[in-house]
Amino acid sequence: MTRIESSILVSRSVEDTFAFLNDAENHLKFIPNMVEFNKTSTGIFGRVGSTVQGMLRILGIRIKVSYEVIGHQQNQSLAMKGLMGPITFKDGYALNSAGNDTQINFWLELTLTGAAKILKPFVSLIGKIHAYETLTKLKRTIEKAN
Repeated sequence: MTRIESSILVSRSVEDTFAFLNDAENHLKFIPNMVEFNKTSTGIFGRVGSTVQGMLRILGIRIKVSYEVIGHQQNQSLAMKGLMGPITFKDGYALNSAGNDTQINFWLELTLTGAAKILKPFVSLIGKIHAYETLTKLKRTIEKAN
C-alpha cells in the first residue's frame, strides 16, 4: 500500500466547502479524467455506505470505478473506498477552518493487486500527480461556484 497526502487552501468557508464535496454531482467537476459519476444507492450521497459508479477516460480508454462512502463527519471529513480494475484505494478529504478559508487535506491510499503490481515503482508518482490535479481542480471549481 502506498499513501499520499496533500493539502490546499480554498477561499470558501468550511461549511461551503463541505457542502460542495458532499454533493455527488460536484465530484464529476473536479476529479481528473472523470466523465461519469452516478449515485447507485438510495438516500443521501454522503451517508456511510452510499455508493457511486464512476467512469474515467484515460488515454481514450474508459475505466469503471466503484466507490463507497466509508467516512462522513459533517463539515469535517468525507472518505471513500473504491475499486478500479486491479487497483483498490481509499481516499478522503479532511477540512480545517483557516479564518474565512478552508484548508483541505487530501489523502489517498493505493493498493495494487494482480497484474497492476508491475506499476509499483510508479504508484507514488502517479498518486502524487493525481492528488495535485484533484486539489488544483477542486480549488478552481469551488472558488468559481456561487
